[in-house]
Amino acid sequence: MKPIKLTLSAFGPYAQKTVLEMDRLEGLYLITGDTGAGKTTIFDAITYALYGEASGENREPSMFRSKYASADTPTEVELVFSYSGKTYKVKRNPEYERPKARGEGMIIKKAEAELLLPDGSVITKQREVDRKIREIMGIDRNQFLRIAMIAQGDFLKLLLAPTDERKTIFRQIFKTNLYHDLQENLKTEVKNLNEQCTETKNGIKQYIDGIVADEGDEKSAEIAKAKNGELVVSDTIELLEKLNADDKISAEKLGERISEIDRRLEIINGNLGRIELCEKAKASLENAQSELASEKERFEILKKSLENAKSKAPEIERIADEKARAEAELPQYDAVCELSDEIEKAKKSLSEKENKRAESEALCKNSEENLEKLKAELKTLSDAGEQKQRLIGEKEKSEDRKSRLEALLDLLKEYGEKQNQLRELREEYLKLSEKSTGLSAVYEAQNKAFLDEQAGIIAENLTAGKPCPVCGSLEHPCLAEKSENAPTEAQLKKAKQDAENAGKAAQSKSEACASAKSAADVLLKNIEKQICALLQNVSLDNANEAIDGEIKSLNIALESINSAIAKEDERLARKAFLDRELPEKERALSELASSIETLKSDICGLVSAIESKKITLEKERETLSFDSRKTAEEKIGELGKIVVQMKNELQKAEAEFNASDKKIGELNAKILGLKPQISEADELDKDALNEEKAALSEEKRNVDYRSKQVHARLSANENALLGIRSKSANLCETEKRYSWVKALSDTANGTIKGKEKIMLETYIQTTYFDRIIRRANTRLMVMTQGQYELKRRAEAENMRSQSGLELNVIDHYNGSERSVKTLSGGESFMASLSLALGLSDEIQSSAGGVKLDAMFVDEGFGSLDEQSLEQAMRALAGLVEGNRLVGIISHVADLKQRIDKQIVVKKTKSGGSSAEIVV
Repeated sequence: MKPIKLTLSAFGPYAQKTVLEMDRLEGLYLITGDTGAGKTTIFDAITYALYGEASGENREPSMFRSKYASADTPTEVELVFSYSGKTYKVKRNPEYERPKARGEGMIIKKAEAELLLPDGSVITKQREVDRKIREIMGIDRNQFLRIAMIAQGDFLKLLLAPTDERKTIFRQIFKTNLYHDLQENLKTEVKNLNEQCTETKNGIKQYIDGIVADEGDEKSAEIAKAKNGELVVSDTIELLEKLNADDKISAEKLGERISEIDRRLEIINGNLGRIELCEKAKASLENAQSELASEKERFEILKKSLENAKSKAPEIERIADEKARAEAELPQYDAVCELSDEIEKAKKSLSEKENKRAESEALCKNSEENLEKLKAELKTLSDAGEQKQRLIGEKEKSEDRKSRLEALLDLLKEYGEKQNQLRELREEYLKLSEKSTGLSAVYEAQNKAFLDEQAGIIAENLTAGKPCPVCGSLEHPCLAEKSENAPTEAQLKKAKQDAENAGKAAQSKSEACASAKSAADVLLKNIEKQICALLQNVSLDNANEAIDGEIKSLNIALESINSAIAKEDERLARKAFLDRELPEKERALSELASSIETLKSDICGLVSAIESKKITLEKERETLSFDSRKTAEEKIGELGKIVVQMKNELQKAEAEFNASDKKIGELNAKILGLKPQISEADELDKDALNEEKAALSEEKRNVDYRSKQVHARLSANENALLGIRSKSANLCETEKRYSWVKALSDTANGTIKGKEKIMLETYIQTTYFDRIIRRANTRLMVMTQGQYELKRRAEAENMRSQSGLELNVIDHYNGSERSVKTLSGGESFMASLSLALGLSDEIQSSAGGVKLDAMFVDEGFGSLDEQSLEQAMRALAGLVEGNRLVGIISHVADLKQRIDKQIVVKKTKSGGSSAEIVV
């Protein structure tokens, strides 16, 4: 950032509009003037214009309104500055009271901001202006103050800043916030993992609390210890495994007893069932014997019907053979039909392929013609884009010239205003001069009359023979007469005072005219210089017309250039499209030609296949018994119905015969089975069996209840064991991760016990800090004649606070190394100045760094002796290389003699201050 023009109005001590054309200054310059006149206010104004705040912490924007300014003079600051070759203009005013435009009283003028960008766009919202300024500058207000200004009283703050403060400054400047974020993320991860460990331990505790044990079990006491947290997890798991093993044995024993009871109950139930079956068997035996006699009679009748049906078997076989022969021919009908369909499909396919071949050949021809046209068009676009860069260069030159002409137009307007002001002042001076001359003449006349009157008064008191009090003569031949219109002494004094006041007023107005003429002459010189550079032979009187005409021409030329650039962009876009499209079209054309050859081959194959299938179709038709498949199927249906009817009759006879034979066998078997059942059941005691069954059922209920209790306890404890094992495994993994993440976090955050507390971000920043120190030492060694050299402290003062960015100083005269806090006032000034300059150099040399082509140094030189001042000046002189602007704010007399280019600030008699550039 480099200031070009600074305009102040009713700002601080500057009551009137003050314009500082800072582009007139080069290299090292001095801001000098009376104490309290407003030297630092110039930097305040620059800082306020950029960031809306002053440079000092004790100055608020509300204090900027000048107490010397007239009520109708607006309070505002306008700064024109350049950054990276682009020019910006920012204008701000603070909130203050001003008179109402109508009526009496005051109203609040709200704070406003306006930023004009190089492209001509304007930003007016304060927040948007603040954001855009930070984006342009790359730094905020605090960082700007650290880099661009060594403010009065801030030397030791910069030099003696602790690690934490330097770390915050470097984070914004060198973009090390990623490392800071990593440190914070590691802290968060450690906290989360610790919470996970605690949560997992609580989960394990819940599972342990859910362990169930029989009150009479000897392990109940150990389980209570586990629930109270008196056992480690591994011992609890071992105890739970033993408890589950014991419950499994108990469950197995109870299950075996239940099985024994079930087996005995099964025997008893079987015996009781046999008793019941015996009673039923006696009734069934009588029914079976009666049914057997009836079924034997029916069996003989069914036997004769079966023999009659079997005699028709040869006829069934003959009809079935005839039907089978007809069915065997059916596939041939399908084959003939399919073959006929295939021939029709092949003919259709042949027609389609011939049509497709014709279409493809036509399309191929059109594609070839279109491809040739596109290739020809691409050749015409081969030079697309070559003129774009030239046009862009012409546009930038035209825009730059237009901007400079517009700026010159503003200067001409300002010069016209100054000329008008000068004419008004001259007219006022002439009036005051005439008034002064007239009043002086009146005073001279009255003075003469008054003196003459004194002679008349003396003459009245002269007596012949007595000496004259004036000349001593004793004779008085011609006495002076007393005038009737002579002024009194009081009137004479008033006339003299009026003449002196008029003279002073005329002198003051004369000085104002001289000042206005000087300002107008300086502006005219600048205008003539720019007219010569921009318009050459154009006179001042014709400059406005020439500039307006050239700006209009430039606008027309810019429109033409923009149109040409747009057309060039269209040609570039078309060329890029054809570069992509032509290979695709060539590939598509190649594929189309290949498909045409494939179609030709397919057509030949189809013609051959159709002829072959026609011959096969005629041969197949000659072997068939019927005219069509339909006729064959009708005949097969008739034969099938006859065969089915005859087979159904045979099957029915066989089924009825077999069913009767089976039933006779079943009845005989049933009779044989019932007889033993009746004899066996006579030996069993039904009442004794029922009593034993009741006792066993009661025992089973008790054992089953105990078994369910054991299984429920075992299920709960197995779930608890599974959960504890799972949580324990998770806890182990989480604790492992927690251990190494915490170690990593402690390392990154510099919290390892017994070691220096250097954070990862600080460690990264030490690289930048070392480079800053190296740059600072190139100046400090010059300022101190090789005595002092800054060095980053290698070891921390203690293990409790953060370290890594502290400073020591090496004294090469005695070989010692000590803290920078031990330096004297003058030595501290030179060290802090060197460090600030080193910081500024490093920022601007870093990739993507901030470009600050202006720096201010406020006071501090008064603490230096003659030799140290000379060395400091040599170091500062080296800063101006590379078009840098360095302003020294000081009233030290030696500096006024050493530095020619100055901004001189003076207090005015009417109150307030004025400033002018002396080159």
